Formats: sequence, C-alpha cells, structure tokens
Amino acid sequence: MRTRKTILVELLLLPANLVCDHLGLTDQHERGMMRMLVNMCLISGLSVVVFYVLWKALA
Repeated sequence: MRTRKTILVELLLLPANLVCDHLGLTDQHERGMMRMLVNMCLISGLSVVVFYVLWKALA
C-alpha cells in the first residue's frame, strides 16, 4: 500500500524521471545526475517567479 509520503516523492520525481526515460538513460548514476539537474532547474525557475511576484507585491 502506498502512503501519502511515497505518492508525494513520486510526484516530485516525475518530471526528472520522464526526462531520463526520454533520453534513454538506464544507469542509476546517470539518472541521478539528470534528476538533480532537472529538479534544480525547476526549483530555480519557480524560485525566480515567486521572488518576482513577492517583489512586485511588496514594493
């Protein structure tokens, strides 16, 4: 039985796993590096948007 925690982890890893599958990466070390890259790009992009919205809202 899947818990809420495992479902959340699967949702967070889904974009990176889709990229890895599309690129045909099978080695777990390569997949880990690609997951890290994709997740950092997504988190950085989201952070910039949140920062900009807060900057405009509080200025």
